[in-house]
Amino acid sequence: MEENINGELTFRKIWQQIKKSGVRIIVYAIVALIVCGGILGICDIFVSQSQYETSITYYYSGAELGEGPWGGQFDVVADITSVSNVSTALDKLEYSDEEKDALVKLVIKNLSVVSAVDEKVEETTGALLSGTYSYKIVLAQDSDIDKIIKSRNSYNNIVSAITSNHIENFKNKYSFSTTLGKLAVMGNYNAFQNYSIIKGNINVFLEESKMCDEIASSFVSTSQKMSFSMLKNRIENVLLPKLEVYSDFVASNGIDAKNEKDYVNKMLADATSEVTRREKDVEECLEALSALTNGTVGSPNTGTIIVNPADPETLNKAIEDLNLAKAKRDLAEAEKNFWARCQKDYESAQSFADRSEAEKTTLINSANALVNEVVSEYNSLVDSYKLMIEDYNNGYNVTSLVRMTSVPTQATNSPITLKVGVIIELMVLIVSVIVAMLVTSKKGAMKIQRKMEEEQDQDVVYENVEPQGLPSQGLSGPVDEVEDTDPNQTDL
Repeated sequence: MEENINGELTFRKIWQQIKKSGVRIIVYAIVALIVCGGILGICDIFVSQSQYETSITYYYSGAELGEGPWGGQFDVVADITSVSNVSTALDKLEYSDEEKDALVKLVIKNLSVVSAVDEKVEETTGALLSGTYSYKIVLAQDSDIDKIIKSRNSYNNIVSAITSNHIENFKNKYSFSTTLGKLAVMGNYNAFQNYSIIKGNINVFLEESKMCDEIASSFVSTSQKMSFSMLKNRIENVLLPKLEVYSDFVASNGIDAKNEKDYVNKMLADATSEVTRREKDVEECLEALSALTNGTVGSPNTGTIIVNPADPETLNKAIEDLNLAKAKRDLAEAEKNFWARCQKDYESAQSFADRSEAEKTTLINSANALVNEVVSEYNSLVDSYKLMIEDYNNGYNVTSLVRMTSVPTQATNSPITLKVGVIIELMVLIVSVIVAMLVTSKKGAMKIQRKMEEEQDQDVVYENVEPQGLPSQGLSGPVDEVEDTDPNQTDL
């Protein structure tokens, strides 16, 4: 851009001024940057805050939404920052009760949890291929905490204990466990009392194996070479049939060494009463559903339900209650049918009292062998089940679903970040350049003014000086008269 005649500021003038101020700009800029850097460093010392952090990573979809690996809600942040988690962590660090009471609120106040999501999806379909969901657990330094702890390293210990305890809570919450123990035939019980005890434990065993299979269908125990689905099939297709063989043998042979027949009759009466009670529950649920929907309800046997529009939540609850009542009624009916079959077998069997002692002993020994085989199979499966749970809890569950992915580290949190520092330094640099140019321009103007003043002073001096020496030709002034003499005359 050319300089215009109006004396306006142009790029050419600016560039010329920069060239004139080159050395001064460099000096001013260096000094300004050094001073600014020093000031920023000092400020950073006073305003920065140390923080101590760890990281944990979950390797299942839904963690970023606060869901647990088995479904349902599991609030990671709330669990980490909970009073129970922090308090337990401080207990493990062996703080006194007084120190712990003072630290719990302070630690929770300065504890923060930041989440990050890293997902890989199929480019064409957008399907989720894999995902890791990390949480950074940060404990900020606090002067009140400093008064209680012994050293800065205690911050690392605290945040590490909080993280480890949270993972342990996760393991306990999403690990399998069982209260099932080994069984033994009770000699003072009759055959069907032992049957009832064994059947009750098998029912619990079967429900647990079904639950495990639903949650971890892909899990295969490395030690047992068996999945939960295979375990469930062993219970249904091996263990239960062996128990039925035992009960059928006792009833069909009329074994009545310890009043088994009377026990069967009593259990049938109880089962019949239970069926009646469960039928009544089903009818009540049907009536409640009918009143709720104001519609037509089918028979209890078919379970057909025709409903008019109603509140969805209330309607769903009523239907759930009905289905549960039906399930309990069906179980009661199955129990009644079993005891009815046993009673029928006793009625058709030879009277146990009419048998010889040798026959009685042989039948009792055979029945004992059958029940011992059932108990042995049950105990063997329970042992395998517990080892499968151990494999799952120690390897598959915790190792695969959650890990601590960074050890405790110290970092500094300061409002004077690199970006802020660069911006401030650039502003100072620009100001120093402008100042250098202004100083150069000012000094240049002062030199010009001083030079002009000196020239004016010199002109004044010249004007005030008197002419000296012989008068030059043509100068006017008084001249003395000279006598005419003969030029040839010589003075004596």
